[in-house]
Amino acid sequence: MAKFLVCFFVRYNTPSRTFHTVVCPKCQADRAHRSHHRGFIEHVVRLFAVYAYRCHACEHRFLRFRYSDGSLPSPNSAEREVRATRNSIKWKRKRREFLLYGTCFLLFLAFLYYITRQRDSGGDGN
Repeated sequence: MAKFLVCFFVRYNTPSRTFHTVVCPKCQADRAHRSHHRGFIEHVVRLFAVYAYRCHACEHRFLRFRYSDGSLPSPNSAEREVRATRNSIKWKRKRREFLLYGTCFLLFLAFLYYITRQRDSGGDGN
């Protein structure tokens, strides 16, 4: 219950999430925003946290590593606690699902074994 209250308090009683501006390398304006990815290369580099940005001022399009130059703020203690709680809940859910699916798979294998086994002809001994 206490973890729920902490999550509720942090989520609904903190100021809105601060957005970190990205500075355009061409005009040095801080009006760049994330842009849609185009082409195969941008799809591939996106896997390595390199994203496309576009400047509102000069329309320059550029790629930038998502976590460079402090674009991720260092979380305070409440945010760290909420993140740890969420990770714990995710891990428990994954573990529960794994156990459920594993049990169902084993029951399915036991059912297959039962219906496919050869039965001995009993009784007259021929």
